[in-house]
Amino acid sequence: MSPLGGWAGYGVSRWHREPRGGQRWLVIELDPQEGVRRCCSGCGQPVAAIHDRTVRRIRDLPVFEESVELRVQRLRLA
Repeated sequence: MSPLGGWAGYGVSRWHREPRGGQRWLVIELDPQEGVRRCCSGCGQPVAAIHDRTVRRIRDLPVFEESVELRVQRLRLA
């Protein structure tokens, strides 16, 4: 099975609906899964440490007429 939206190594941790400007948004939060081997995007070598984490908010395609936002916890690897 392919990962949700192509986010390999991530899983849905929570979701909720949120009203904004007269629209309903479906907000899906993706968190990194434990035990997944992380690799450097530059050299492809495995990395052991996480330097920091930031949350990116990404608009996605609508689902059943509701706008969708992904909140993805991105990792910066050391």
